[in-house]
Amino acid sequence: MAGVEAGGAAAMSTEHGQEPVHDPIDLLDELDSIIRAQEVLRQRTIALQARYAALEPVADRFYQPNPNPRLSDFPQEYGSINVAHTAERLGHAAHDMGLTTKYALSPAREVAEKVREYPQPERSVARPEVDRRRSR
Repeated sequence: MAGVEAGGAAAMSTEHGQEPVHDPIDLLDELDSIIRAQEVLRQRTIALQARYAALEPVADRFYQPNPNPRLSDFPQEYGSINVAHTAERLGHAAHDMGLTTKYALSPAREVAEKVREYPQPERSVARPEVDRRRSR
């Protein structure tokens, strides 16, 4: 188990005859829960992006006036830029969340499905006879 952080190896390793600390079925359920929550978060982010985009036609209401009398024709903050960039960045975030699911969480789940106990064949304690005639 190279690469396992300190403490992680103890939690996952089993000595002969001992039960694992964590049930792989419970862990898979938790991973499924994370994947569902990630998709819900992505959908919420897309919905929020749409709501910010809906503000774009009236974004001039969100301009912050410039307190400098010489620059009073120029706002200190451009609401249109802030609204547009917020919507754009939320779109990027939603896209990245989709990539996280596609390229990280889903492949992790595929491998996690394989984490289970398989029946082990009984090992023979008797040593087989060696045919010394063929060893030369």
